Amino acid sequence: MKNSLIKKIAVSGAVVIGMFAFGGGTSASASAVTPNVGGHFASRTVTYHINSSSKHWQKVWKKAIHKFDHNGTIKLKATSKKKAKMTLTTVAKFKGKYATADWDFLRNKDDGTHVFKHVRLRLNRKVCGKQAFYPNDNMVVDGQTMETVNAAEAIAVGLGLDNSTTIKRSLVNETGWWNGNLTKADKLGLAKAYANVK
Repeated sequence: MKNSLIKKIAVSGAVVIGMFAFGGGTSASASAVTPNVGGHFASRTVTYHINSSSKHWQKVWKKAIHKFDHNGTIKLKATSKKKAKMTLTTVAKFKGKYATADWDFLRNKDDGTHVFKHVRLRLNRKVCGKQAFYPNDNMVVDGQTMETVNAAEAIAVGLGLDNSTTIKRSLVNETGWWNGNLTKADKLGLAKAYANVK
């Protein structure tokens, strides 16, 4: 079993390295599929627990969860902290060189089967809700929307989609991604990642 901590590094505010084509974009080709990390949960029903006493942050995570309704592959189901395969939480801020990251995750997986045992996702409350400007859409996105978008992206990566810097199709190059909805490519990516999972 191996724990691997990967933090998402922010550049120029909310624009980050390693974003994939997530969030309602229309410019990706019809054949595009968001890559996955080569791992997945053991079931298509993934249990989660929101570990926060704040009503605001509970709402942010719940909104992000709803972005995965009708994705065609994964069902996210709320459960107790003890039973959850995915824990959703926040921290006041990250420290050191990752201080400007919007979120991070800690993945516990079986190295042999690549099955995720548990994933913990954390939002950085200090920066994940910063207002951002996206020139492709000529749009300023408010902080509350950015909180949900970042939470939804964290969940997508937690489920196994890849946010590697090697991916050419970044969110900042996708028209309309800022609404936080899954693209067709994202849905196809989840379907591919869980093709052999019941």
